[in-house]
Amino acid sequence: MKIAIIRRKFTAFGGAENFILRASSGLSQLGINFFIISELWKRNDNTSKNIHWIEAKSHGLFRFSKSLSFQKSVMKIIALNNFDLIQSHERLVGVDIYRLGDGIHAAWIDRMKKNSPWYKKAWLNIDPYHQKIIRIEKEMSKDKNLFYVANSDLVKNELYKYYKVPESRIKVIENGIDVKSFYPVSASKKKSSKKQLALNPKLPVVLFVGSGFERKGAFEIVEAIKLLPKFQAIIVGQDKKINKLRDLARGHNILVTGPQDNIQKYLDAADIFCLPSLYDSFPNAALEALCCGLPIVITKDVGLAPHIRRNLAGVICKKDKHSIANALIKTWGKRKLFSKNALSTAKAFNIKIKNKEWFNLYNKLLNIKKMKVLLG
Repeated sequence: MKIAIIRRKFTAFGGAENFILRASSGLSQLGINFFIISELWKRNDNTSKNIHWIEAKSHGLFRFSKSLSFQKSVMKIIALNNFDLIQSHERLVGVDIYRLGDGIHAAWIDRMKKNSPWYKKAWLNIDPYHQKIIRIEKEMSKDKNLFYVANSDLVKNELYKYYKVPESRIKVIENGIDVKSFYPVSASKKKSSKKQLALNPKLPVVLFVGSGFERKGAFEIVEAIKLLPKFQAIIVGQDKKINKLRDLARGHNILVTGPQDNIQKYLDAADIFCLPSLYDSFPNAALEALCCGLPIVITKDVGLAPHIRRNLAGVICKKDKHSIANALIKTWGKRKLFSKNALSTAKAFNIKIKNKEWFNLYNKLLNIKKMKVLLG
């Protein structure tokens, strides 16, 4: 089986990219050949031989023109190759599967409007880039041959709310993780890990991992830590406003590292994982934290929130410094219970379980496609 995977910007630190590599590496062992179509991609030593890369170039001065030229390059590649299924992680018309790893753009814009000053709200209503993306989303929803894979019930429900896509065209397959790749450490190891990062080994450490600091609440975490002198924080990730965040954190027990290839040492030093996002369909970083037994503090607008609430693996907060601070205090007080439940919760996201769901879906959609060809 030949499956094309479309992702324009394949970066080393992206959650969608981590998902693609984890899922495709496991599924390639079942005889599937994956062809990643992107502007660039870096193969590592662990990448399966059944995963290939096809370059799709883009050009232009503006983000919309670059996006449009990438789409044209992708369509040319698809026309020249005989793929069994085409799976896009970008908003594209004419594919078989669209995986909603980035959520619903219209839903994100609505959340932005609620939290923005009047002038930004006005611009969001007329910004041609955002309006074009929403138009593409609408166009895709009308394509009855397009099947959606949502990575959370949050996204599935919003897909129906905004575009009335029926359940028959949607399947929820949450992100998976190799539960053996991330693991909890002993109390002594945690203390030494804190020391190595020049943190106080006796004080709790809050970890944030993510790119897009404003959307994911990094600034609010820094403000919350300022209210909690006995707490420390590690902020891992890339953002164009990283220097602004560093200035805000200066003078407090906050380490801002920038993007990191190896996240384990920061997980080893952490006691709580916090991601108070404005909108986050299903963060891989939170799954990694669960595997390490870290209690989770997130907002209701994160796709993982129902699992955290239901399994008592952390606390749901608002994207507000006072709410985050209160949630961190509560979490620290119940850390033993939450940690135990976090490890139990992580088991449901075993990559082997999720890969089986993907494999079954591929076979189902391929059979449907073949039947349509036979019936003319």
